[in-house]
Amino acid sequence: MNYRAKKIAFFTVGCRLNQYETQAMAESLEGRGFKRVDFSRPADLYLINTCTVTAQSDSSSRQAVYRAQRRSPGAKVLLTGCYAQLQPEFLKSLPGVNLVFGNEQKKDIVQIVTALLNCEEINIGESQWEGFELEVSKHFNHTRALIKIQDGCNDSCSYCVVPQARGRERSREVKSILSEIKNLTRNGFKEIVLTGVHAGKYKKNGTNLSQLTKEILENTEIERIRFSSIQPRELTSELVDLIASEKRICPHLHIPLQSGDDRILKAMNRNYSTVYYKNLTERLKEKVPHICIGADLIAGFPGEKDQEFENTCEFIQSISLSYLHIFSYSDREKTAASAFPDKIDPRIIRKRSVILHEIGRQKRESFLDSFVGKELKVLVEKRRDKKTQKLVGLSDNYIRVILEGDDGLVNNILTVNSLKREGKFLLGQKRLQ
Repeated sequence: MNYRAKKIAFFTVGCRLNQYETQAMAESLEGRGFKRVDFSRPADLYLINTCTVTAQSDSSSRQAVYRAQRRSPGAKVLLTGCYAQLQPEFLKSLPGVNLVFGNEQKKDIVQIVTALLNCEEINIGESQWEGFELEVSKHFNHTRALIKIQDGCNDSCSYCVVPQARGRERSREVKSILSEIKNLTRNGFKEIVLTGVHAGKYKKNGTNLSQLTKEILENTEIERIRFSSIQPRELTSELVDLIASEKRICPHLHIPLQSGDDRILKAMNRNYSTVYYKNLTERLKEKVPHICIGADLIAGFPGEKDQEFENTCEFIQSISLSYLHIFSYSDREKTAASAFPDKIDPRIIRKRSVILHEIGRQKRESFLDSFVGKELKVLVEKRRDKKTQKLVGLSDNYIRVILEGDDGLVNNILTVNSLKREGKFLLGQKRLQ
């Protein structure tokens, strides 16, 4: 069969691991002659990399199936990812879905797709739960490159299905990571994002995340290193000192909080207190004054009383956070929290979510305002701002900047003077040499 005539489109729901794995699967298929097209265009195959962290992510995954069917009614639709891992029979029952396979089978994507197109029996090998067989050399329509360094989770947060969907913790070989980064650098990438379910727990042959980062600094020419989400207890003093001392490491950390009340944190089975989290953020701000710190919060965890929600609001107001990601609680099958009593009324969850979003907006705008009039190091991205058609870039400390300029500035790290805040952005001007 001539696969060069076959168009395949991808849609990713959820985390950076899924984004990385989508790109890796796409490259494997492109190497066999398939042509990748945008998900908004007609295609012969649609591959949807699903997520099941929340009910909303389940819904987004299903909606992607319906959109694919509307665009190309005769196309093959394939589902993979965490939702596919945990609910394969349900997803197979959706009209128009041709095949469902789990996370550990993504490495077999070429065999799976070619067998499907040739109407052959699909034989998938036994899972070894490694997850590092695929690699990337580029990133579709992105300026920053994701690097998968770790997968899986040994924790047991009471609300989370990730351990069921991703398996036990395991880390990638240092040599493989360095090789991928060198290849991406040769292909023009200036920034990488180290990602994993627990990137902070990276451990391979005695090498931890701090030591891996030093290896990257010493053995590659990548200009900027950014960390994906890192749990509070995983931010060691060694890692904090390294971030403070190395200019090539972006001063930006996303540190999940989930609640600002200690009783709720205990019910969530989180392994830190509000005091620990506050001390951590204060230490980071002391060591790296211009750092951007973001956090996740869950609105409406079972049993969260009004006063405990107020405690969360007061706590996040009291600490140096730059932005918030808010998730509305939803039961996940086979998690401990799904059996907890005193579930919160959805109307109250929505109300609390609105309040947290407003606090997050204020936090973000205050952070942006503090950098007006200052210089920022900005990596110019491929996309332009839809409203103004100006260039869009990202500073090392995670500030979106819009500025005038031609396409020749794309994928360059510029020194930019920040002029004023415009909503979620800073308006910048390229500094004259």
